Amino acid sequence: MKIVFILPGRGSSGGVRVTGVMAGRLLKRGHDVRILVRTLRRSFREWGRYIRDAILYPDAPDFLAAFGGTVQPFVDIERCQFSPSEIIVSVGMAESAKLRALEGLPNPKVQYLHGITPWYPELMRTALTSPFPKIVVSSFLKELVESGGRGEVLGVVHNGVDLNEYYSSLPDSERDGVGTVYSSHQAKDPATLLAVIKRLSARRPNIPMRVFGSCRRPKSISRKSFWRYPSLRQAREIYSRSLVWILASSSEGFSVPVLEAMACGCAVVATDCGGPRDIIQDGQNGFLVNVGDVNGIVDRVQLLLDNGDLRARFRQNAQETLDRFTWEKCVSKLEDTLEGLVCGRPPHALGC
Repeated sequence: MKIVFILPGRGSSGGVRVTGVMAGRLLKRGHDVRILVRTLRRSFREWGRYIRDAILYPDAPDFLAAFGGTVQPFVDIERCQFSPSEIIVSVGMAESAKLRALEGLPNPKVQYLHGITPWYPELMRTALTSPFPKIVVSSFLKELVESGGRGEVLGVVHNGVDLNEYYSSLPDSERDGVGTVYSSHQAKDPATLLAVIKRLSARRPNIPMRVFGSCRRPKSISRKSFWRYPSLRQAREIYSRSLVWILASSSEGFSVPVLEAMACGCAVVATDCGGPRDIIQDGQNGFLVNVGDVNGIVDRVQLLLDNGDLRARFRQNAQETLDRFTWEKCVSKLEDTLEGLVCGRPPHALGC
């Protein structure tokens, strides 16, 4: 197959990260794959921050660097060239809302949705009601499209985790704290997360808090507890030092960090914010808590800190969960779904 993924930018979002992995693995399977990346206009202030961060954090991850294929910037998608048989895959709500600009092309087209954007309701409405078929990363998104969108949902293609990269890298005797990922983006609900950290620190002052992320450190988190743009080794070590991992988001299309934390041996407490429902069975391999429920998150974290048997049960059950979310299985599902789109057959049907 010839496949082109269209990205809204070359940032640090989960959609960019997952696209880089999926595209790279499809390329290794012999498909002709390339990535188009929209060039974003930056203000002088944004350019200043970009240059400063590039200097201060030279090891910040570039999620497309390991792709191995062609990555092309563009400004106007209507001026891009596509071969007649190339499958056009728009990634995320922003690019999916713009896919109608290519409606006149005969190419197979599909929207690859990784999350919602309720803070941009018109953009989300445009994307969901466009008549193109859709691939979604969670059951939550499938239900959303089927209840208020247009276009067939070709399949739920989950994101994955690489167990050669994420695993418990330290002895359990060094596992002593609570960890989380911080982001200032509204979907990650930073206010709730910071309130959870403050309350936990007050109740359990002897339990280390470890936080990493790509955003600037908030003043309420100490420098010694925060890592910005950690390397893979550093991130794996932070996970591996954590007894409990917290996800406090208000909206997640999927949430790869939940899988990474499980792979590194953490017991996970996550908000019931969409995607985590496909990963966590409440009370079996983790806890799900209502969005914004600071007390609920803190109470379940404390329960896990005090109950080693419960943590062990969650960890054991999480290993079975991880078997469902290997990248190879996820890429195979995407490959099969795209082949079905080209051949006009449902996923997993035999022949073409």
